[in-house]
Parts: sequence; structure tokens; C-alpha cells
Amino acid sequence: MTRTGERPVVAHEWVLDRLLEGPLRPDDLRLRARELPALQPGEVLVRNEFMAVDPAMRLRMDRRRAGRLAYPEGEAVGAKAVGTVQESAADGIPVGARVVTFLGFRDFAVARADALDVVDDLVGDLPPENALTALGNPGLTAWVGLTVIADLQAGETLLVSSAAGGIGSLAVQIGRLRGARVIGSAGTEDKVRWITEELGADSAFDYHAESPGAPLDRLAPDGLDVYFDNTGGPLLEAAVPRMRRLGRIAHCGSVSGYDGGGSPLRIDDVAQIVLNSLTLRGYIVDEHRAIWPRALEELRTWLAEGHLRAPHTVVDGLDSVPEALADVLRPGATHRGKLLVRLDVARP
Repeated sequence: MTRTGERPVVAHEWVLDRLLEGPLRPDDLRLRARELPALQPGEVLVRNEFMAVDPAMRLRMDRRRAGRLAYPEGEAVGAKAVGTVQESAADGIPVGARVVTFLGFRDFAVARADALDVVDDLVGDLPPENALTALGNPGLTAWVGLTVIADLQAGETLLVSSAAGGIGSLAVQIGRLRGARVIGSAGTEDKVRWITEELGADSAFDYHAESPGAPLDRLAPDGLDVYFDNTGGPLLEAAVPRMRRLGRIAHCGSVSGYDGGGSPLRIDDVAQIVLNSLTLRGYIVDEHRAIWPRALEELRTWLAEGHLRAPHTVVDGLDSVPEALADVLRPGATHRGKLLVRLDVARP
């Protein structure tokens, strides 16, 4: 067993005492100190550095809808995190290795070697938070959705919802790099400008300013070839009848309904799905691990060459977790790109 520095005695972790039946409030989570156990063979002690705040986490807190994916009541809430190995009893994972686990929302964690990914080679000399943004689940979700699920082609018209968010901001850029004409939606005028001026979308609109059908008719008068859907709800309803023949919808999330009991879909004329040979396919990126190496190679190349940015907003301190999670679920939230919590483990 190898170790670096003085070993911490306790970890501080956010706990969900009960599954939720209404909107998430910051006081639904409780910070708990927990004694760190001695490592068993095949385990490592990780000091977390950055943690991802994902809207989909809310679904796993829902008493009615979470099912087998529900967080266990009274247990620490899991989240993607990147950190550094402080102590190792696992062959092949040295102290100092940088790893990604699902043991975020805590400062220290004991992880099994088979439940983490060593990302030193992947991240290289890039900032470590890239393992949670462009080179993590957001980048992979956007890449798989556009490349595998929707088979986006150059010259097609692509609509991206939540285009200023962690996944959507990457989908906008990947669509542009694929040669598509990209339209983005967001919840504030500032984000609309950012999507076009900074991310390179051809156009964008504020879905709070007008019903989504009107800007879609104005910005895509000939219809949509691909819709990359993060949100469900009214924008999905507006997109379906505006899809062109053989149009494809890649559906990776329904954030519009995570904190409100669901996201119903109403289609006025279902026959249009048949007549236009439309495809609407939901997907979970973990089910496409076989293609991750190809995706990560392309994403890293784009990053290294400056063609792709990894937008993110950072809030500091473990105590910021509840408010950050509540904020990411609010319509018109102010953060841009992926919302991350940065830890200063020197401070309790």
C-alpha cells in the first residue's frame, strides 16, 4: 500500500435523507461527516477536485419515478467527480493518478479500482475539469447523440435545445464542426448572444420570449433535419411537426420536467411521424461505451487544435452543492456550460 501526505480521518458528504415528492429545496440535503475506513485490497482513497452538477440527478431523487435508479435514502448522493489518488491498495493505480468516479458530492472517497477510470492519458496537460466536460459525459453524450443516434450530415439543419448548457453547448459546436446549420435555444437573451457569438451557432432564440413554434418557423422555414433534445416539453412538441422527411430526434434528457413531476409530450397529428418517416430515439450514453474511444479521440483532437471549447461555470466549496443543484434545475439559470463544484479540501 502506498500513501501521500497525512491521511484524512473523516470525509464530508451530502446525504439525501428521503426521496422527494416535490421540487428540490437546498435543505433536502444534509452534510454529514463520516469516518474513512482502512483500504481493502483493490481500493483507493481519492481526494475530489471537481464535481459535476447534473440535472438528471434530480430524477434519481424522485420517489415516484426513480425506481431501481433511486439514490438509497440516508446514503451519500453520487455525482461524477475528478480527483487524485491519495492512497492506493490497488495494483496499477499509483498514488497521484487522476481518476473519475461516481463518488462526488464529498471531499474524500474510497473507490474500488473496477469502479473508476484513470484519466491521466486522456486529459494529459489539459485542465482536469475537462474530464467532466468535453472529455466526459457531456462531450460523449453530445457526440454519440449527433454521430450515432442522429447521424448528422453536413448541410443539414440542426436544432439544439438548452444550447447554453453543459451538453447543449458542446452539441452546438459539434454540429458546426460537422458542417450543419445550427439553431440553438436558451432561456435568456444573454445566452442567445453567447450561443451565436461565442459557440458559433448560425442563429438562436430565447424560448421565454415567445412560443417556440414562431422562431422555428422564422429560423428554419424549410424545416429541421435533426433535433438534439435535452429538455422535452414545449420545444419537443414544437419540433416534431417541423421535422423534414426522414428527420431524426436524439433525445438525451427531459430537464423541463425533472423537478416538476414529468414532461408530457402532446402531438397534434401522430400520422405525421409515419408520413415523414421520422425517428425519435432516446439513449443513455453509457450504453455506447464501445464507441467511446473513437469519440474521445475526435473530441480531444478538436480541443487540442482549438476547434472545440469546453464551456463550464465553477462554484467553490463543498457547502455550495445544494444551491448549485437547485440552480441547475431552474428555468433560465445563469450558468453557462457545465456547472462544476470546485473543492478546497484544506478547508473543512
